[in-house]
Amino acid sequence: MKKIKVVGDISLKTVKNAYTGANKKNLDLLNVNYGRDYKVDIEADIALAKAGYLSEDNQKLRETKGIEVGNIFQLGQYYSKLMNATFTDKKGKDQYYYMGCYGIGVDRTLATIVEAHHDAKGIIWPESIAPFKVHLIDLGQKETAARIYQDMTEKGIEVLYDDREDKSAGEKFADADLIGIPYRVVVSEKTLKDNSVEIKKREESEVKLVKISSLTEKFHAQ
Repeated sequence: MKKIKVVGDISLKTVKNAYTGANKKNLDLLNVNYGRDYKVDIEADIALAKAGYLSEDNQKLRETKGIEVGNIFQLGQYYSKLMNATFTDKKGKDQYYYMGCYGIGVDRTLATIVEAHHDAKGIIWPESIAPFKVHLIDLGQKETAARIYQDMTEKGIEVLYDDREDKSAGEKFADADLIGIPYRVVVSEKTLKDNSVEIKKREESEVKLVKISSLTEKFHAQ
């Protein structure tokens, strides 16, 4: 039988009268002290391990980020016995199910997406999961902006409409970057001189002018 190598942090020597497992099922130990009651094969500063530290075989440790999106809990036969949940095995005998529960959290999934898709200004939602496709901003051209909003909505384009009158253009742009909708569409006096609106993708710096008459077709084509 292969012996398991036990590695312990050097801080174990400072722990007095610990309560710990006993490496046996349904058994714990009380008042356990390092050196008297147990020893490890390797003592090391593993609790504060950092990137660049060397492993036992002289390999450098590498540090990466991870995000817990889902989880798995092994329940064993505890609940199957309580519910008398059984199946018949190949020998014709009843056996209790070995149970587990598995979950993917919606909140965690959203947090994971934001962690992976953002910049210093805010969120950058991927189009496939964005709550809206277009962030429509009205800069003093309410009638035209409202008409564009209605037209896009009727044609199935999901639009977040910012028609606030008490906010400056800079504030609205900052909020748009923070929220992170894939496309920002701006209606202003300047753009209407050319019967156009200003379009900018959230992750790009380039701004384009698009004719109002072809606006909805542009988004349907994407």
